[in-house]
Amino acid sequence: MIKKLTLLLVFIPAIMLGQRIIKGNVKTIDGPLPGATVSVKESNQGTNTDFNGNFELSVSKETTTLVISFLGYTTKEVLLTQENKYQIILEADAQQLKEVMVQGFTDVKGRARRRIESIQSVPESVTAVTSEQIDITGIDDIGSFLTQIPGISYSESQDPGTVMISVRGIPQIRYGPSPIATVVDGVYLASADLSNQSLFDIEQIEVIKGAQGLFYGKNAIGGAVIITTKQPKNGFEGKVKAGYGNGNTVNLETNLSGSIVDNKSFYRIGVNYSDSDGFIENTTLNKNVDFRKDLGLRGLLKFRLGNSSTLSLTGQHNNSQSGSITFINSNDNPNFEDFNPNSFEGNPTGDFLGEGTLKSTTFAASFETAFNGFKLQSHTSYSDVDLFYDGDYLSFAPLDNYGPIPAAIQTMNRASRTLNEELRLLSSNLASKLQWNLGVFYQNIDSDWDTSAFYNQDPTDLNYTNTLEDRITADDNILKSIGLFGFIEYDLTEKFNISAGLRNEWETLENIENISGAKSKRSYNAFQPKLSASYKFLKDKMLYATYSRGFRSGGYNPLEVPASGIKKEIDPEFTNSFEIGAKTSFWENRFIFNLAYFNTVFKNQQVYRFGSDGVRSFLGTVNFEESKSSGFEIDTKLRISRHLDLLTGASFIDTEITKSFEQSAIGNKIPFAPQSSFYVGLFTNFKTGENSKISANINVENKGKKYWFADDLYGVDQKDIYQNPFTLVNTRIKLDVKDFSIGLWGKNIFDKKYNQEWWPFGVFDGDPQGGPLGDIRTPSQPATYGLDLSYKF
Repeated sequence: MIKKLTLLLVFIPAIMLGQRIIKGNVKTIDGPLPGATVSVKESNQGTNTDFNGNFELSVSKETTTLVISFLGYTTKEVLLTQENKYQIILEADAQQLKEVMVQGFTDVKGRARRRIESIQSVPESVTAVTSEQIDITGIDDIGSFLTQIPGISYSESQDPGTVMISVRGIPQIRYGPSPIATVVDGVYLASADLSNQSLFDIEQIEVIKGAQGLFYGKNAIGGAVIITTKQPKNGFEGKVKAGYGNGNTVNLETNLSGSIVDNKSFYRIGVNYSDSDGFIENTTLNKNVDFRKDLGLRGLLKFRLGNSSTLSLTGQHNNSQSGSITFINSNDNPNFEDFNPNSFEGNPTGDFLGEGTLKSTTFAASFETAFNGFKLQSHTSYSDVDLFYDGDYLSFAPLDNYGPIPAAIQTMNRASRTLNEELRLLSSNLASKLQWNLGVFYQNIDSDWDTSAFYNQDPTDLNYTNTLEDRITADDNILKSIGLFGFIEYDLTEKFNISAGLRNEWETLENIENISGAKSKRSYNAFQPKLSASYKFLKDKMLYATYSRGFRSGGYNPLEVPASGIKKEIDPEFTNSFEIGAKTSFWENRFIFNLAYFNTVFKNQQVYRFGSDGVRSFLGTVNFEESKSSGFEIDTKLRISRHLDLLTGASFIDTEITKSFEQSAIGNKIPFAPQSSFYVGLFTNFKTGENSKISANINVENKGKKYWFADDLYGVDQKDIYQNPFTLVNTRIKLDVKDFSIGLWGKNIFDKKYNQEWWPFGVFDGDPQGGPLGDIRTPSQPATYGLDLSYKF
């Protein structure tokens, strides 16, 4: 493979012979203009300026004119001479700002394939929202964004780091890797515990669905979330924001940005703080169990090193404190019916108020430099993540202590330290028929996982001052990974495009059980090819087909329960994903309609499962030999008028477990994966005066039928136990007056109840008096609403 990639680099310059290389810089009176469109007049050839406002374009010798454009600025035509480098200044276009004609949707640029390009030209399903849409919808974390995308579900349970994400029928593994990679400014976030961190100062978020192993490596079996933060520029600017909501919820945010030396060095810093008393009461302790406090800090230094190089240094710290072990038990809540996942009554009754903390610190350095025809990029990052929680003990056979019985508590510590390094070479002339990139990726993850039970020696002592510790697990894990990858894309004609890529990763896993002293070490490799083809049969209308392979890393369970199929070793999971679709635009971009069909086949699918050895019961991850998922997705945008947009999307998924060591699972649905979902959003924006405007939106999110377990282990058929579809309605309205704004918002405004998580443990006999354990569930958050004020300067 390395030999093939080397040959590719040798032949790229030869392919470009006969082309003229045009370089230039686009700026305004405020400085360089990143993201400006540079195109050949009366041609589909074009590119975009980088952070420095620079561009590079390969054109034929007959080309005479370039067209430079950017929203809000006067489009400029540049006549080419014998020179190969141009300085271009764009001026603000007051007429565009006053335009009364209805404009279509702006061509949103994405970074899903590691370069800036129109998301409507990517041969896969891509959804993106800009900073303006983020502001009006009130997106403040990854979850609030993902819930708006059909085919994806998101929920939180138990502690600050446990989230449950499902993408096209591919579920999150509890305590394990996410099915979707998260990348912030080019830096890969390895820990799934970071999926619920707060978002602020964000320029754009995009999601690309389908296996993305080629571009993002491990764990991108369902797709990738690409987050781009706002970048600094010349001149000082800032923002302060304060909000208050029910549950005595306080939100504060500030951002400052500017230049240290104009056009050479820049900074951007941000702080976000929130504090909520919570909404769900523990009736034993008369305290809310879902309290939460978050602090986020982020800083960025950016340097222009000459005309073709940039260096970015980023630091981020997050500290979350919240309630944990917030389960509701049917034993202590007679209105909570056993074996009914659509029963939503009752309250937590644990005698110990659980609390969880999640602390994370990330440092990253990104470097980019341009050569003649290609770029070199480097992304280096180090992250340290520590999670701790305690709470009332949720044990099973032979002792049940969860509830108003001061018998035991439980603790868990999860920690990881991750070092990433990626080097990438890629073509820089986006107008060329040939695009390519090559690279190498290295990762080292050192993680710990400790769990303990503390038994109360005085059953009347609610403070647990005299306890006896039972260390259940104490594991150290090390994962080392090296990946090599290459990608090439070529325009066979102006309408027909093909691309292909290969990636191979070699991983080594080590596990040390500190209680028993047992050690384990193993290695494997993951081959991840990708093939795509697209055909533009009409202007702004494209058909495409894509095949890609992804994998989720293997791992280790804390405990082995052979009788239930829970082994110590968890095998890696692989997906083969096929997608065909159409991306179309009508009515001068006022109506966008995208349609996709996907089919995914799983090998060694990782499934979270309950197990018991007859003495103690545990949850763990097993591998089912084969599963499949297929479905349709629809994504539309309609600009009804200058003041009203309608955004809709829908997903229909069919899943099946086809081969498994557990015979009762064969033919069942994949758990934790809604079978359908849809989204409807209405957006309005209109002026109320010379310096004032009103923006508002209302969105409706529906999640379909969901099954909670994979097999018939609980003594009941899976097909009889599922959560019914539910619909959430969120809204926000904002008034801007010059640099001030005031907003009113509401989430789940009709107070719809559903379960974040549900387990039918009532089928097991484990109470000290011989009674059943009782089912447990994590309740949804009720209606929330509030007000916020902000000022830009």
